[in-house]
Amino acid sequence: MSRRGSEQDRLFVRDGRRSHRKTFSMTEFRYGLVVLLGLGLVAAWVAWKGTRPDPALFEIPEELLEGEMPSSDRGPLPDRLAAPGWSEGPLSQFDSDNLYEKINGREDYYKTFGFELLYFISLVHDEEVATVVDIELFDLGQAANALGAYSGERPPEVRPEVGEGGMSHRAPNALFMTRGRYYLRAIGSEVTDVVQAQLTHLRQAFETGVQGEPLPWAYALFVGELGVDPSRVSYMRENAFSFGFARNVYAATLEDDQTQIFVVALEADTVATRLAQMFEQGFREYGSAVESAPGASGVQWVRDRYLQRVSGAIATGSWVLGVRGALDLDAATSALRSLQSGVEALPAEVVARARESIDPGSSQTLASPEYPEEN
Repeated sequence: MSRRGSEQDRLFVRDGRRSHRKTFSMTEFRYGLVVLLGLGLVAAWVAWKGTRPDPALFEIPEELLEGEMPSSDRGPLPDRLAAPGWSEGPLSQFDSDNLYEKINGREDYYKTFGFELLYFISLVHDEEVATVVDIELFDLGQAANALGAYSGERPPEVRPEVGEGGMSHRAPNALFMTRGRYYLRAIGSEVTDVVQAQLTHLRQAFETGVQGEPLPWAYALFVGELGVDPSRVSYMRENAFSFGFARNVYAATLEDDQTQIFVVALEADTVATRLAQMFEQGFREYGSAVESAPGASGVQWVRDRYLQRVSGAIATGSWVLGVRGALDLDAATSALRSLQSGVEALPAEVVARARESIDPGSSQTLASPEYPEEN
């Protein structure tokens, strides 16, 4: 037992807190006092400054006290966005270089639709400062881009209201709408009556204060001639159907929620022929050619190897018309014939608007070496 006790004495130090220094340096002690005194002074200064903040931090510009920003700084934002009982916060603007600061991870989506500027402002309830409506107004350059961005973010089940100057819809705590080249997103912090009243006020302010534009020419084709619901029409400024060559494509989804008919207006017949060939090549990357249907001369239909859906495109003059994802060959042929009839019935005014919208760089895009011409 005595041996075990001696081994334990070697392993455990019974007086571990005991200092084994024989002497202490007074210089070290003095330095320690100086450091402690310095830390105490810093803590006292921080506490003193905390009770005496700089008054400039709380100064509010006179224009904000009046509830408005100077009109020269507002861009397209209408005056008096705030309903009674609400106040406007400061206005911020973001361009292509700093858009990520506001919507990091999402900026590329808006840039594909010709993004130019984002105007951001918050509306705060005077009594409940936690009740806020954030306004994001995107300047996307033209009405087609605004509608394209809007339709891409709108849930499929939502049916928008179509007006003379754009489209809109309401959510429980939000308002989404287009006015000409602008796309508005107004999102409230909660679902309450005061937020709903402010959103109603915003809608009226933008309808009366921002100039709208007629819907792009393709709506006259899909909605007017073919009877497609406006909510099923979309615009793809670039990379349509994931094809890098496909730009300025208007498409409409048919009632089966799978089949799409699409159209592109181009500057010349030869350019349209080339683009139709490129669509065929693109579809063939995911499938194989099937026998062309009678009455659809010039169309080489392609069946997707995975989905077994049928797609194809044809040049008609300086138009490219196509069908994507039809159930079978008969359905594809019927959809294409209907689309051809719709284009032929377009009024001259609509055709002129389509010509005005043509991208002058289409020929350069179609000359990409990635898609060589077929012999």
